[in-house]
Amino acid sequence: MLGAATGASAAETPKLGGQLNFLGWDGEHGGNVAKPFLEKNGIQLQASFQSAADEALTRFNTGGRGAMDLLTPNKDFQRAILASNVELFQPLDLARIPTAEGLFPAFKGAPWLVRDGKTYGIPIIWGDEPCVFNPTKWDKMPARYTDFADPKYKGQLVLLDDPFGNIWLYAVSLGMKEPSRLTAAELEQVIEAMLKMKPNVVTIGASHGDMADVLIRGDASIGIGGWAYQTLIAKEKGVKLVVGSPEVDGTFFWSDAYAIAADAPNLDNAYAFIDFMTSAQSNAALAKELGSGCTVEAAYDLLDPGLRDLYPYDNVRKPGGGILGTQIVVPPQEADGDVVGAPAWVEAWQTFKAS
Repeated sequence: MLGAATGASAAETPKLGGQLNFLGWDGEHGGNVAKPFLEKNGIQLQASFQSAADEALTRFNTGGRGAMDLLTPNKDFQRAILASNVELFQPLDLARIPTAEGLFPAFKGAPWLVRDGKTYGIPIIWGDEPCVFNPTKWDKMPARYTDFADPKYKGQLVLLDDPFGNIWLYAVSLGMKEPSRLTAAELEQVIEAMLKMKPNVVTIGASHGDMADVLIRGDASIGIGGWAYQTLIAKEKGVKLVVGSPEVDGTFFWSDAYAIAADAPNLDNAYAFIDFMTSAQSNAALAKELGSGCTVEAAYDLLDPGLRDLYPYDNVRKPGGGILGTQIVVPPQEADGDVVGAPAWVEAWQTFKAS
């Protein structure tokens, strides 16, 4: 079961129209999918895109409160925020999102979405974070992320400006027991390993779209910690990119949700948007557009077999979510004993970028 509904009653007539402010991952604003809904209701979607999971929190705390509506947190960031009681998301009135009843079992009452019986997010897509690369230059990815330090990759790598994903991948590659819970010494060891790879990095993309543009231009041939969506961006521009992961280290799985910011100024527009995008047709269309897994059960049958086969749906057909429920990538918001918190990861990432 999803958490309890809160707030205004669904019986109240929503007042749609005007602005809707979006801050989230590139593509999840559903520019094409949502277009009929937005035009019908006279809503102007103002979209901006994040490159790191904590960007919404930074903006919220630096003057953005009261100007932010829709957010698309990933599961681990949302889990950390809810666990720490940091203010960012508001509890959702599920009576205003009836389409959410169609979610796969794993996404109903998922532990990363619920606190004190209240739900704070509606999952929209899920998938993994593979390497994206040019198949005319590389047959496959190396066995480990630490292998990207090899001089043969000089001038070939592009990264996303994301401290959490990148540090986690290298912590896995170094065999850290709990890659999302690092001590200061372990974090330093991870950054040292990443700095050995740094000479091979061409640039660090501000978003998945920027990262894709670098690969499409041929300025780099491998994107570490990418997204299958980038292969679709490239295809539209006549460039073939493929996905693959280091066979020993693998990759990590994610799920992103629509959430509403505390003190959102356009609440009716936000609720109506989420309800529209969580219908089976919209969810399937968004999954297809972004090359990702769908979160609505009835959307699965609307997907092409090739897209359905990209992801292990057995994980989302049962409560708990399998690897989605057990794999944690984002560190705790605050230090926990010897384990450093998210600010230390961000500072370490800044050190990496400046070196």
